[in-house]
Amino acid sequence: MKIVIDTNILINAAADDNSVAFRIIREVIEGRLQAFATHQTMGENRQMLRKLVRDREYRESLEEFFRNLNIVKIYEHVNVVTDPEDNKLIESAAASGADFLITKDNEVLDVGEYHRTKIVTPEEFWATYKNDEDSGRSWNDWTKMLMGE
Repeated sequence: MKIVIDTNILINAAADDNSVAFRIIREVIEGRLQAFATHQTMGENRQMLRKLVRDREYRESLEEFFRNLNIVKIYEHVNVVTDPEDNKLIESAAASGADFLITKDNEVLDVGEYHRTKIVTPEEFWATYKNDEDSGRSWNDWTKMLMGE
């Protein structure tokens, strides 16, 4: 599953390592989710987070997260919301073919969907992601039972 994560999610995850935001970041680090960003947004995120995040262990996790990001190039600029930084997120999602753009920004959330990318909160994403994961597991368990395994 392909995702783009807003900086506000990375900041929120710093506050609580049991949060949904932190779990999403862990899934990227562990390779179960593909996250996308541009070089520019990744650089801006790193710079901002160095200033805002004091927890050394979380900063190390973020560096691992950044190493696992897939870099995309933007070929088409959009003007969907008023904040140019938020438009960059939407551009990243469109360029990568992301399934989800995860944010807490209300103006971005109000867009709802852009070029087949659903724009959701971390909680909405997690509910969908875990439901999809559980559906796959149930199917695998069912087929094993049929095969006598």
